[in-house]
Amino acid sequence: MSAKPRRVLCALLLAGLMALAPAAMAAGDIDGNWHFIFHTDGGDREYQVSLKVTDGLVSGKLGNFDVKGTFKDGALDLAFPVDVPDAGSGTLVIKGKLAEGGLTGNWEFSGYSGDFNAARQ
Repeated sequence: MSAKPRRVLCALLLAGLMALAPAAMAAGDIDGNWHFIFHTDGGDREYQVSLKVTDGLVSGKLGNFDVKGTFKDGALDLAFPVDVPDAGSGTLVIKGKLAEGGLTGNWEFSGYSGDFNAARQ
């Protein structure tokens, strides 16, 4: 095969791989470490959070707590038990969206609620 057809073939293969890359990355868009800031009436609460997505199911850690939920089409939906010394025990619910490389949304816990933002570490 001469150099010109080889270059054309390589270009077509590269274009095909680039077209598939977003779909392959979609499930893992939030994989990794995040810095979450929960905005509360008592001030901001900051946590380091690790997230991993497998087949749309999210697992990970927020401090000592096991994170559980789903991530689909850029939407994050988490609900998992936590025990916070100054607020008690209950289920922390986090709903957010991935946009421009960050996460934003709302949280609810034991009668409290607010918004949050998170940046990838």
